[in-house]
Amino acid sequence: MPARSRGSHSASPHSQYSAAVAGGMRGALSGAAISGPTIYLLHRNVAGFRGLSLPVKTLFGVMAVSASGVWSADRAGLRWDREHYSDRAAQLGRQYASRDERDWAELSSGDKALTWAKDNKFGVVAGSWLASMGGIFAYIHSQPMSFSQKLVQTRVWAQGFTLASLLAMAAITQIPTEGDKILRRREEAGEHSWRDFM
Repeated sequence: MPARSRGSHSASPHSQYSAAVAGGMRGALSGAAISGPTIYLLHRNVAGFRGLSLPVKTLFGVMAVSASGVWSADRAGLRWDREHYSDRAAQLGRQYASRDERDWAELSSGDKALTWAKDNKFGVVAGSWLASMGGIFAYIHSQPMSFSQKLVQTRVWAQGFTLASLLAMAAITQIPTEGDKILRRREEAGEHSWRDFM
């Protein structure tokens, strides 16, 4: 049940939507601020990138802006949830989160990187696939081949990179780290949360 927020207005789905939209806009602007100069530098310093057509270069920017905007909107919506709901389940969620934050701060940089990769494995695989597709397409686009040959080459290389990223992620998930206790606690929280209500 939604509780009253810190202000005088009650929490509502509309305000959550507004928070998500605002977060998405901030993320999109950040993506544009990063991708714009990056594309400019690549155009000036990398001959292969300079030889790409304008639509292909634009595609890189659009992908970066879109991905950053969607990710930021999702994070803003989740943050709004944590801040504006105060029922028993939300309180327990904040308790788990504060404990996770303390444990996270104690991890080494290497453990943080591995734990983050394990916690975001699908995003990492999807991101590496998108990045490899963009890189492969940019490289093959500059080669003297027919369109059908480029299409076949792109598909073969993309399949190889996808398989490699899946195998790499499977290997990463098997590496023990201190952050595993955080991930294990998150999985067990939903299974045992009913005990905390008793």
